[in-house]
Amino acid sequence: MRAAFWRFAHQHYHRRQPSLLVDVAAFTWFAFFAMAYGAALLADWRPNVSEALVGMLFVGGPFTFGMLHRRIRIEASKAPDALYRKRLLTNR
Repeated sequence: MRAAFWRFAHQHYHRRQPSLLVDVAAFTWFAFFAMAYGAALLADWRPNVSEALVGMLFVGGPFTFGMLHRRIRIEASKAPDALYRKRLLTNR
């Protein structure tokens, strides 16, 4: 799984830097829905199964995407060929 992740990162970002704006957008989306669902739960709202799944998707999905994109951005900032080296390291 790690090898596939770094292969994807290298394929998409070997010619350009990952944007900080994508991280900000993902974390803003996460924060908005986390606060909305948190406020609803504090107001004694009890979701059914489908509402809980949608909530997890709206909160967990952007958070996971933001964290993974942030990890790519941090690794890419180390050196121009850092993603390539990370890809090679995980393929061994």
